[in-house]
Amino acid sequence: MKNNLIIAWRNLWRNSRRTLITAASVFFGVFFTVLMASMQQGSLENMVDNMVRFYSGYIQLQEKEFKNLRSVNNSFEPGEDLENQIANNEFITESTHRIETFALAGSESTSFPAIIFGVIPGREDSISGISKWISDGEYLVAGSKDLLVGKTLAKNLAIEVADSLVLIGQGYHGASATGIYRVAGLLDFPLPDLSKQIIYMEMNNCQEFLNMPGKVTSTVIMVEIPDDVPKTIAEFDLLPENLKIYSWDELQPELLNLIEGKISSGRVITSLLFMIIGFGVLATVIMLMHERKRELGVMIAVGFQKTRIMAILIFEAFLIGIIGIVSGLMISFPLIHYLYRNPIPVTGKIAETYREMGFEPIWKFSAETHIFYEAALTVFIIFALISIYQVYFVGKLKVVNALKA
Repeated sequence: MKNNLIIAWRNLWRNSRRTLITAASVFFGVFFTVLMASMQQGSLENMVDNMVRFYSGYIQLQEKEFKNLRSVNNSFEPGEDLENQIANNEFITESTHRIETFALAGSESTSFPAIIFGVIPGREDSISGISKWISDGEYLVAGSKDLLVGKTLAKNLAIEVADSLVLIGQGYHGASATGIYRVAGLLDFPLPDLSKQIIYMEMNNCQEFLNMPGKVTSTVIMVEIPDDVPKTIAEFDLLPENLKIYSWDELQPELLNLIEGKISSGRVITSLLFMIIGFGVLATVIMLMHERKRELGVMIAVGFQKTRIMAILIFEAFLIGIIGIVSGLMISFPLIHYLYRNPIPVTGKIAETYREMGFEPIWKFSAETHIFYEAALTVFIIFALISIYQVYFVGKLKVVNALKA
């Protein structure tokens, strides 16, 4: 075996052009597989990140009845123990508290139902980026008594920035919730359903409005990537009995269905890429085997057994595969990590479409480790299967015909 391996290695560099052509086909297979897989996963992660930042977060803590009955009565007071658990969890990047309720918003001429969010302005903007959707006016500040109102809702109510808005709702444990507030800014969300019903209040102001000091309806938690969610949830082992922890896919099952559809379509595209890679490598191998037909005939004629030639060719294929895969990983690894840290900005009409959907106009890449080893393993398996053709070629080779080639 050692001698066969040595012969195989020498054969590679006896005709370096042939070796480099075959290794290049493997190299490009690995490179483009990694590039496409990274872009697909990065796009999905970016889509999930944009969606969960706006509403649910990657993880959300709620009073155990709030998911089924969205009432401020099903609220909780985030204690020091909970804050410590969040602060000490290595996977958590950001967190904030929210109040979510419903009220009737009225102006001098008309009224409309609205969804009220009580938020901590700085922490909320860091997560959901509300301030970037302000089309007129200014964002909330800590201690503000003003409101942010959806642009369509403001239009329906015939109000503008600096006008007054009346809110009428039901507070904690049936308390009356009424107030008159100044409009600080208008929010022009890309989703019409949001713009026509959403209102933001500063947290303390909202708690005072609902007569529920110190209480919230949810705690929103962000992590770096979706894969960190199970590990993050596992570290919450000392939650009060009245609280329940949810992952983003439990709160937004429609988003999970959308992602599963994207993954399925991505698999089809990946399969087509693998077919293209496979046929490209196969064509290269067939061409090179016919080029070596006379050489193999001479080896058989001087006494080499076909089984030994097959073993040498298998070793050659293995070495070429390793060269192609390693070089593909060496080039793709730094490139993908650069693109991961520096997403490609999208411009023109595509960027406008992204913004209309509420997504950041970038092409994001993922640098997850499994992308690299899965691509390398897949391409190696394809190359190994194609290399069986070499064994078949030698097995069918006729010495007389080969010497005449």
